[in-house]
Amino acid sequence: MKVPSISTGELKRVLTYWDVAALAVGIIIGSGIFAVPPSIARSLDSFGSMISVWVLGGVLALCGALCYAELSAMFPRAGGAFVFLKETYGPAVSFVYGWSALLITYPASIAAIAMVFASYFSRLVPMSAGAQVILAAVLCLVFALVNILGTKVGAGVQRTLTTGKVVALALLPIAGFLLARGDFTRFEGGMVPSGGWTLTGWALAMAAVMWTFEGWAECPTIAGEVKNTRRDVPLGLALSALSVTVIYVAVNASYVYLLGIGGVAATDNVASDAARVVFGSQGEFWITLLVVVSTASSVNGSLMGGSRVFYAMAREGLFFRTVAQVHPRLGTPFYSLALLGVISASFTMMGTFERVMRYFVFMAAIWFAMTIFAVIRLRRTRPDVERPFRVPLYPFSPLLFLGVVISMATMLFIENPQDALMGLGLIALAVPVYWLWKRTHRAA
Repeated sequence: MKVPSISTGELKRVLTYWDVAALAVGIIIGSGIFAVPPSIARSLDSFGSMISVWVLGGVLALCGALCYAELSAMFPRAGGAFVFLKETYGPAVSFVYGWSALLITYPASIAAIAMVFASYFSRLVPMSAGAQVILAAVLCLVFALVNILGTKVGAGVQRTLTTGKVVALALLPIAGFLLARGDFTRFEGGMVPSGGWTLTGWALAMAAVMWTFEGWAECPTIAGEVKNTRRDVPLGLALSALSVTVIYVAVNASYVYLLGIGGVAATDNVASDAARVVFGSQGEFWITLLVVVSTASSVNGSLMGGSRVFYAMAREGLFFRTVAQVHPRLGTPFYSLALLGVISASFTMMGTFERVMRYFVFMAAIWFAMTIFAVIRLRRTRPDVERPFRVPLYPFSPLLFLGVVISMATMLFIENPQDALMGLGLIALAVPVYWLWKRTHRAA
């Protein structure tokens, strides 16, 4: 059998705004909506204060998504934040971003979600803890292979999984309000928690909510494969941010309606408990199946989006050229996909990503702030660059996002300086690596 030759090249533009939205929604709705609400209810123990952080999270997601849309329309090529940072601050900053993305951000996030998948799958098919780890690693490798087989193949799987979980998740609040005997008086109460508003409590709650919304930032990574980047990326970003906000608010409202704010705070399986009220003993089975599909969708989408970052790094000469190679028949950055799949699988086998995830949000906040600020900086330094899409309500939109993210990152640093410093240390370590890379690259 003759193996086709491999060559570097451009990725084909075969995706639409539905693919962009499916990627974002598929990554955003992972395990967060099933795990985060109880922790928020414990610190913000009134319905008004609890729901306010979810609404604010949706507003911030929309502001951030629209900022990314402007940048994507300006630089319509694969790579997302890596491209935006390089165009705004230069190759050194983008290299550091890529370094943290390769070693921490993407593989740790993918591995963590894969482990949630395996944990819930074991409720359907009982298996040992060791078998769950193997299953999580296999999931990373299988979805890497699925995306290697073709961009349309990976996007088709993403659309199918995302549609399934959105429909299933939407049924919970619909059935909850129509069929179950909840209590609307549980929505009573003001906007102030019983212990009053504290900056630390607000920051920790917002960090959790921001994590559940984080996937919208993955849309621009596939901009180089979207047919009409000027229209489809902004539209896909806006659709994903708005739809997820509506779903999250509705689901949290149904949790409180069915269980009460105290019931939400007291459980670690809020979705299962709520579904049991609506569907009886079968409720837990359906929620378990929903989490399995939801996490599988997030893993597939994260592999698809993350691989384009490393492909873009290699294209720009900031990573090994091999990673920029595109298969001539399949049209995918298969080396990049394989690399991310293997590293993610390794994280699941090592079992060391739990602590990494604790400072994941802090590191992500730094890069979010720098990327959003790029909109303001580029408006000043490169005003003549064509902007097919402009952020509405500028500069309010980016400034609102920046204000909240910087405040949140500051409080996270104060709350847990050790893990935050570890994240900053990893970023600092990339500086001499960049210097060494540039030196050896010039020598070559």
